[in-house]
Amino acid sequence: MRKPTIYFLSYFNSCRSLIAEAWAKKLFSSKWQIESAGLVTSLADPACVKAMKEVNMFIEDLDSDKINLELLKNASVVVQMYDYKQEKTPPVEEGKNVFSWNLPNLSMYSFETDEEEFAHYQELCDDIAMRVKNLYENVEGKTSNHTSFVM
Repeated sequence: MRKPTIYFLSYFNSCRSLIAEAWAKKLFSSKWQIESAGLVTSLADPACVKAMKEVNMFIEDLDSDKINLELLKNASVVVQMYDYKQEKTPPVEEGKNVFSWNLPNLSMYSFETDEEEFAHYQELCDDIAMRVKNLYENVEGKTSNHTSFVM
C-alpha cells in the first residue's frame, strides 16, 4: 500500500521547501512520505542551512528536485510556498488538499548587513516550523507537544 504523501513546493527548492520537508520529517510519523521540489533545482542556500543548524536540523543533505508531475498528481497534501510580491503564481490551484503559504524568497531581497539577513532566515525557519506544526495538527487531528517539536 502506498504511503500518503505531503509534497512541499517552492521555486528553487533551496530553502523554504527544504525547511518544510525537514520539519515535517521530524514531526510526521513514518507512515507519511515527505517530499519537496521546485520549478528549478538549486543547492541548499547557505544562510538557510546555517539557520536550521541552530535548531539541530540538517538540510544540506536533502535532495533538490524538480517537481515530479506524477508525485504531484498523487500527493495527499500539497503545500506550495511562494513570495506573493516576488514570484509568479504557483503552478497548482488551491483546493481541498492544496495550500499556499506566502513566504519570502529571501534570495530575492537585499539586506544592509549579514546579521540582518541571517535574522530574516531565522524568522523564516521559525515561521515554517509553526506552519508545519499547524499542518500536522490539521492532517493528523492531533496536537503536537511544542516543547518536543522545537529544540
